[in-house]
Amino acid sequence: MKLKITQLLSVLALSAFINLSHAQLKLPGAGNPDVRNALEKVIADYPKEFANLKGEVLNTNPQTVEYESLLPFKSAEHNTITEYSGKHPVYSWQALMFTAEEFEDAAKKYKALYQQLKGMNLKLNRDYDYSLSGEYDAPDESKKFSTTIFGLSPNASNLPKVKVELSMQYELLEWKIYLLVYQKEKEDNERGRIEE
Repeated sequence: MKLKITQLLSVLALSAFINLSHAQLKLPGAGNPDVRNALEKVIADYPKEFANLKGEVLNTNPQTVEYESLLPFKSAEHNTITEYSGKHPVYSWQALMFTAEEFEDAAKKYKALYQQLKGMNLKLNRDYDYSLSGEYDAPDESKKFSTTIFGLSPNASNLPKVKVELSMQYELLEWKIYLLVYQKEKEDNERGRIEE
């Protein structure tokens, strides 16, 4: 009898081990590897004005030039780079991550993407490790727009103003979710230069 109980416990333990080994383990900060790889490449190329990622010109107007992005990014419907004209050009990268007609579908995807991004570990230029941190902005169908802005932690001294933004907005009868990387010139509570 004692031998049968031991054998039964061994079979149960082996079965539990096999089931655990086949389960997907979600480590904090692991996130979607495709999204992580894309963000690492985009942020690393940001100081070079996306020189390695900028493709053909797609659209121009007096304030902006939109470029094709050469970044292969399976998780996105498409991604582009925008140059904003001024004394010093400013660039942003944006990826359309999801489109839905129903608010509930978009809200679920927005929250899932937030969960992937929150605490995501990024290795930039094979030298520096950062994680993303940001406060969740819960979607509200009546607002038609929600945005969560992530910063790099610890603060990246060579990229102090680079932000990663996750936004959900209602456009042309559809809910769209975007992932963006851009430079925020100043924080909302930061004063601008005072000239006399």
